[in-house]
Amino acid sequence: MPFVVVITGIPGVGKSTITRLALQRTRAKFRVVNFGDIMFQEAVKAGWVSHRDEVRKLSLKVQRELQLKAAQRILEISQKEPVLLDTHATIKTPLGYMLGFPREVIEVINPRFMVIIEANPSEILGRRLRDLKRDRDVETEDQIQRHQDLNRAATISYAMHSNALIKIIENHEDKGLEEAVNELVKILDLAVNEDA
Repeated sequence: MPFVVVITGIPGVGKSTITRLALQRTRAKFRVVNFGDIMFQEAVKAGWVSHRDEVRKLSLKVQRELQLKAAQRILEISQKEPVLLDTHATIKTPLGYMLGFPREVIEVINPRFMVIIEANPSEILGRRLRDLKRDRDVETEDQIQRHQDLNRAATISYAMHSNALIKIIENHEDKGLEEAVNELVKILDLAVNEDA
């Protein structure tokens, strides 16, 4: 039976770092799949983009097509091994925010658990400014908070369509990365035990 745990958070929240460190400590065995990477691979194959950050600037129709292709690939993988899906619940596009999982996509992936990583907007802004590898939009702290609020709302909607459980993990500078990683390890261990 397919088994997917979604981990989401807005760019700069520390989602990928927390995921990487948690997987080194958990007893559970997951294959990490990045939803955006699969969309990017499909877009490159089609000749639409050459850089990952260009995907979110494609037309909504093309992005939705890429989302569905990615979902189908993830389903195939999850039928063979548990998947930890690193993704975004909402994507900021030039026209507004797009759902990371439209109904037809969430129904294909059908996750068991959804983990949201959050932080204070000032922390996220600082992390984004230090990350020179990515072409990130410049946003105010208010815009960052709005994006996090949209992520929560979207994740609740996804859970309604998949019956997934939701967990929010805070990744604050003062709280420490270690605590956030430990929380994710607990969730991953419980998720696999819950499925057994």
